[in-house]
Amino acid sequence: MSDLLPINPDILKWARETAGLSPGEVAEKLGRQSINAEVVTDWEAGTGTPNYPQLELLARIIYHRPLAVFFFPSVPFEDTPTTEFRTLPDVMIEELPAGIVRLYRKAKLFQLYLQELYEEERPVQSPLLDRFALQEGCELEPITDAIRAALGISIEEQAEWRSTETAAKRWREALEATGVFVFKDAFRNSDYSGFCLYHDKYPLIFANNSVPESRQVFTLFHELAHLLYHSGGVDFRSRDVIRSLEGYYLDVEVCANRFANEFLVPQRELDRFQLEVSEAAFDRLATYFSVSREVILRNYLERGLVDTDYYEQMAAKWTEQARAKKEEPGGGNYYYNVRTYLGEKYINLVYGQYYRNKIPIESVAEYLDVKAKNLPSFEHFVLEGGKP
Repeated sequence: MSDLLPINPDILKWARETAGLSPGEVAEKLGRQSINAEVVTDWEAGTGTPNYPQLELLARIIYHRPLAVFFFPSVPFEDTPTTEFRTLPDVMIEELPAGIVRLYRKAKLFQLYLQELYEEERPVQSPLLDRFALQEGCELEPITDAIRAALGISIEEQAEWRSTETAAKRWREALEATGVFVFKDAFRNSDYSGFCLYHDKYPLIFANNSVPESRQVFTLFHELAHLLYHSGGVDFRSRDVIRSLEGYYLDVEVCANRFANEFLVPQRELDRFQLEVSEAAFDRLATYFSVSREVILRNYLERGLVDTDYYEQMAAKWTEQARAKKEEPGGGNYYYNVRTYLGEKYINLVYGQYYRNKIPIESVAEYLDVKAKNLPSFEHFVLEGGKP
């Protein structure tokens, strides 16, 4: 018994159940022939414990929980998708795919990491969400103008980007500079463009890196609108989902879409152009505003310049083109992908705490989800600008 780790068996069981896994599935993921479902059950009954390497694997890879939580005296309280996504009906939340729920828990873990790394202090002195809020029936133009000024990016600067990749990077930097962190992941589910989690100190947006950058840009501001309601939210790609909503839930989703559109394509700026109905015109405007062609076409639809059938036809065509492009053979350096997912601000925060001797190298590996033995390679590629 002296070899047992002083971990809480109730938390082992809680972590497994909230990850949606059976004891047998956990044993399979551990990948050891000597570990079976009965052994996992014994751990949860307190008659045995995993060894330290097994506990690290459970925490980092299988349950996506901080290692320290397994030593807590009691099961911690945490929000659930139902309490987080208050602007969605319960039935819709209950139908979220398991993969999206796992990403939600991963995002919650990042919030906990931010709290630890900032030592429970605010990331910035004057957070964006402390200064602005959305309410039902509010006028969008004044608040989008004010937020644009707070982010420090004029429409003239935006027009110079001429690239959705640049736009995604610059908007991310601007949001993080005002206290809203942005993380990315490959959702492996094209029905969801992203979601957000509200917090009075550490709000964050989680974007689907598998969709085009133009869609990610729109998602940033759709989710910002949800955060301005002081609530979590989800950006569904399907227009049918919006049509299925009613009452308050519909009003919020419509407002979030209108907010993102007005922010990225201010109507008074759009009035400066001759709005021809042609793909060439859509391309020019999309390039000018660094948004998707669908965002531009939505403006045409709302102005009565095209009908719903035309909009649906073109949107479906562009969606298929984007899907085919994303499915082209590719690859990339693993460490560069980690940088894209975590963002430079978060990575610099982790290493900043390490260089100040605030955290050990093992914590760096945990915060970055990179094995400790691979950190020198990560630093070479990501921090030192090394090439594959």
